Amino acid sequence: MKDVDINNLASVIVISYSNIKYLKENINSILKQNYSPIEIIISDDCSNEFDEEFKKSLELYIEENKKENIINYIVNKNKINEGGVKNLNKAIRLSKGKYIIPLECDDCFYDSESVKNIVDFFKYNSQYLMAKSYEYSCDVNMNPISKERFPQWCIDLLNGDPLDLYLRLCKGNFISGSHLYYTREFIDKFGMYDEDYKQLADHTKLLNITRQGCKIGIIDAITIYRRWGGESRDFNGYNLDQEKKIQIKNELNKDRKTMREKEIIPYIDKIKSGRP
Repeated sequence: MKDVDINNLASVIVISYSNIKYLKENINSILKQNYSPIEIIISDDCSNEFDEEFKKSLELYIEENKKENIINYIVNKNKINEGGVKNLNKAIRLSKGKYIIPLECDDCFYDSESVKNIVDFFKYNSQYLMAKSYEYSCDVNMNPISKERFPQWCIDLLNGDPLDLYLRLCKGNFISGSHLYYTREFIDKFGMYDEDYKQLADHTKLLNITRQGCKIGIIDAITIYRRWGGESRDFNGYNLDQEKKIQIKNELNKDRKTMREKEIIPYIDKIKSGRP
């Protein structure tokens, strides 16, 4: 990557754990992108089925099918299961691009212009370091169901004071991390995802950054087909035993408790008192 201008580089990040069933379909949607340059970062959190043979097959598949716009790819498997947050951070650290574009391993880009639409938004709206787009919901077989309709009250919150958005996020998260993108400057300014959490990444980060005044832009484009009922929506498609499913659910519950103690309780009353 010596001759690549990293200021134009888009890093597409795919993380997985025991949910590799649709990974080739996911990769194909990346390989179809027209934007250049792109790097692909795949990081698996020590899945049993993600063995060395499978890892090499992915590397070979990318090598044989990539176009010139794919200038780098890394396929990583963690030596131990570290949890979703640490795995995401590892993938970000492996990446080099100015634009960081997560893509859940069972989702696909909407069309060949998806990465370009994301990058163009940040290029022409430099006041934003993070932005959300829209999704096309599909069934488990990727048959389209409906386009996302973001209510006006949500749009108004994102366009308004970040502290008002923080207060609403204290009640629950309505901003999907499946199509939430950011720049390298965002990471430099607000840091990596908080590893005090095991599985919960997006909601905790959104609370933290909006409290600090970070605005979230809206990319007026559909960028992904989202597979509802897929691996990242529930545990039915995971190759996990019952004990592991219970462990992850317990980790999520613990994360939510930590989030309240760390991101909500110390700040919410003070911020409320300062609002009109």
